[in-house]
Amino acid sequence: MKRTAVWMALALSVLATGARAEDVDGSFVSSSSTYLTGFASDAGLLTGSVMSSFTGKAGYDIFKVLVDGNSVPDLLPGLNDYYAFSAPVLAGFHTIAVFGKSYGGSFVGSYGVATVPEPESLALALAGLGIVAGVARRRMP
Repeated sequence: MKRTAVWMALALSVLATGARAEDVDGSFVSSSSTYLTGFASDAGLLTGSVMSSFTGKAGYDIFKVLVDGNSVPDLLPGLNDYYAFSAPVLAGFHTIAVFGKSYGGSFVGSYGVATVPEPESLALALAGLGIVAGVARRRMP
């Protein structure tokens, strides 16, 4: 009976630590003057980048990048454009907008949302480990 309780508590703690929402990621490429992409995600950390290169008479010049309506700074102003972002987001729908001008080239971008485990999962994992520790302590002479 005691072993069954220990194994059940251990199994619950292992299952709880693996219970998490799905991560979201994606990429895009375009040469249009206005580009908008959107995605739904759970709460987590949104990271990503948008970049282009401008060489001679071919390339793409990015004027502005917006993530959920917030402007992202250009980290390499001038000939090459590189916009990187990292921010915590709430669950819901999120957008990335790119504005620029094509001179025969295009831009590329990628994003990802790493979700955080829900508090209930962490509480269940800690409760399971506490039960295992309590049973192990009682068995000590």
